[in-house]
Amino acid sequence: MDSSSPQKVGLENRISILPTPTAQPMGPGLLGPNYSFADNLPLPVQVGVRNGDDLQSVTDSVKAVAYYVDMIGFGEASSGMSRGVGPGGGPKPLGVNTWMKTGLKCSNGADMWTYNQGVPTGEALGKTFKKALEGAGFPGIRGLAPGIIEDAESALNPVPIMNTIFGSGFPRCSYVEQEVGDQDGRITTPDGKSSYVDNPETVYKRGGKSYQKRWAYDSDLTQAQWNSQKKDYCADGYLVVNHRDANCALAKEGFRNESWSSALILTAAVLGGLVLITRMNRR
Repeated sequence: MDSSSPQKVGLENRISILPTPTAQPMGPGLLGPNYSFADNLPLPVQVGVRNGDDLQSVTDSVKAVAYYVDMIGFGEASSGMSRGVGPGGGPKPLGVNTWMKTGLKCSNGADMWTYNQGVPTGEALGKTFKKALEGAGFPGIRGLAPGIIEDAESALNPVPIMNTIFGSGFPRCSYVEQEVGDQDGRITTPDGKSSYVDNPETVYKRGGKSYQKRWAYDSDLTQAQWNSQKKDYCADGYLVVNHRDANCALAKEGFRNESWSSALILTAAVLGGLVLITRMNRR
């Protein structure tokens, strides 16, 4: 018997006993972004270490030690010894933030995403400890070691799993903006061969940082409520009417922004340009 043919499960014929999500979970790589801490951590020569027998070479080596200590612990300069050392002007937290698909559909028809914050926030030991450090004049603990603790806390946090188990499975979503990319706002690996985010064309810059908007979980609905919601968005998160012939299977056209206000602004800009050209031609 063909193993791929549907099996009899109760009164149904299907391959899998468990429900199969219509949107398969995915992201920039099966295990997440292709981010390498080793590739983003400066080499000793980049932080001033060199072979020499003069006093300056010794001083630079001591500063380099302070730099790596702060990279491991604080993620920023904790003293004048490491301040200004290395590329970027001193220690900084390492990591990458990105959106990843959940496999669920929002009530409006769009795929639902979840945000993965990989750059340390400084709350590995709790907000109280973070405030205590700030009160004592120390920077937040956003180094490599606290980052490991934060990642472990996130991985061991049962809340998302419980929400999945006990949630209705029919989510209402909100359109959410989050910072994406690595600690420097880059959305690709240093060699430019791999992207940290899906759909990099939707990423925009502001203040030297990269941002991306996605449909994310807001609240649970009943199945009846979820079914009654108008599915006016395609799985890609764009309005159905933004697709050619209002067909989600066809390419997007028109405006990238889902709101009519952005379309109106762009139209006004085009008309304004035409008026300006007309006036210049009359002179």
